[in-house]
Amino acid sequence: MGLTGTIQPHLGNLSFLAWLDIRHNNFHGPLPVDLANLRRLKHLNFGNNSFCGEIPSWFGSFTKLQSLFLFSNNFTGVILSTLGNLSKLEMLSLYHNGFKGQIPTAVENLSNLKYLYLQNNQLSGYVPFSIFSMSSSIEYWF
Repeated sequence: MGLTGTIQPHLGNLSFLAWLDIRHNNFHGPLPVDLANLRRLKHLNFGNNSFCGEIPSWFGSFTKLQSLFLFSNNFTGVILSTLGNLSKLEMLSLYHNGFKGQIPTAVENLSNLKYLYLQNNQLSGYVPFSIFSMSSSIEYWF
């Protein structure tokens, strides 16, 4: 699309949103806390931008979320265990960022997960074996 700039806090006022896809643009900066108001989201795609900072802990309150794409940004820090609260999540794509540390064991709570992409980060540890027995097929890249 070629959109540029930062995400404005006013976007958090659109609490009715179920689908937010702004991938493949030139957005940058940290994610504003006002986005925590988007509790009806089922699909969130911020992939291929230049967002930075850590994944906010309030992402764990998006309990309706079925897909989360944060790939190809400049996110850093650890992958928070609060993502394990997203029990409806089917797709989690965090590849090509600057995440470090252990893969959180809380991913074993993602019983509907079908796609997990974590490659091109600096992660260590392992994905709990139980995640593979929850789904008849899961596609993953580490």
